[in-house]
Amino acid sequence: MRRHEILKRFAGLIAMLALAASITAASAQTEDRRGHGERAGLELTYTKWFAPGFPHMVGVVGGDIVGTFGGAVLNNPTPDAAGRTQLSAIYILRADDPSRSLTIRVEGVQESGEAVLKGRVVDGWLKGARARAEFKVITCARSPGQAPGPCFQGTISIKQRFSLNDEEDDDD
Repeated sequence: MRRHEILKRFAGLIAMLALAASITAASAQTEDRRGHGERAGLELTYTKWFAPGFPHMVGVVGGDIVGTFGGAVLNNPTPDAAGRTQLSAIYILRADDPSRSLTIRVEGVQESGEAVLKGRVVDGWLKGARARAEFKVITCARSPGQAPGPCFQGTISIKQRFSLNDEEDDDD
């Protein structure tokens, strides 16, 4: 009698695994059917600040990925005569779900407290996808009990094509 009950539970477990596998396969097929040349992507929001100091950045990420922000400015940002500053940075997004974490390398210009940076996901989830980060300088309370200071608040758009002809676009 006990053996019959164990076999029945084992058969139920096998049936559940088979059902889960078929749902996963159907989900994967749906994702791949987005169409040739269509874009899939993420929209993220973030707030970052320098800690413990320049060039190291920390912060929070929300939107399609929820987690923490880390990174560093890779160059010595010095404004030119027109007040434009070339920036090169690495952004590390640690998702609450580790499988969705990624690292982005971006470059661009900051001017009048706002910046537009473009680059690629260089490691982790969606490696190779294009990224566009925008931010503006704000004042925020960076940590509980800490006086408000300069922060950078913005968005990151990550776009990936599902085609063999993944060419650079100038529109993003």
